[in-house]
Amino acid sequence: MKVSSRRSFMTGLAALAAMPLVQVVQARVPPTDGGTDEGIVRELYRVAEPASLDADRFVSLFASDGYFLDVPSGQQWIGPNVREPVTGLISAYPDIHRELLRFVSDDAGTVVVELRLQGTHRGDLPLPDGILRATGKTFDVRCCDVWQLEDGKVKSFHCYNSLVAFLKS
Repeated sequence: MKVSSRRSFMTGLAALAAMPLVQVVQARVPPTDGGTDEGIVRELYRVAEPASLDADRFVSLFASDGYFLDVPSGQQWIGPNVREPVTGLISAYPDIHRELLRFVSDDAGTVVVELRLQGTHRGDLPLPDGILRATGKTFDVRCCDVWQLEDGKVKSFHCYNSLVAFLKS
């Protein structure tokens, strides 16, 4: 039994090696163009990355009264203003990356994502109490995001992160 399992694994690796790179990437990364609540959330993360930043697309995936709440700071952005924390983070952390670790969702439109935020503090970061000047330090912070979707649009996005870890960077 172990031989056939190993052979299947090796056959799979050989097939994967024979695929063009584009097919390999498509095989590893699930579609992000909607259809499911998780797919919509994956698309939101994709368009919030510096290399593929599309703030208009990010906003378009929110309901007109949808909001983004940064729980530790209490800052909230509603409607088209949900772009501000995304573009603001990229200004302060131009290499920011979200490593998506785990998704949990239900039939009621709730999607919970465990992730890590990573980057280098190279620009000024606006905070409620003033501006935090660039420090040049790197960070790697575990976070949890809770999304509520309705009819294919984000109604609420609660970001639970370690503000202390960001401020130490």
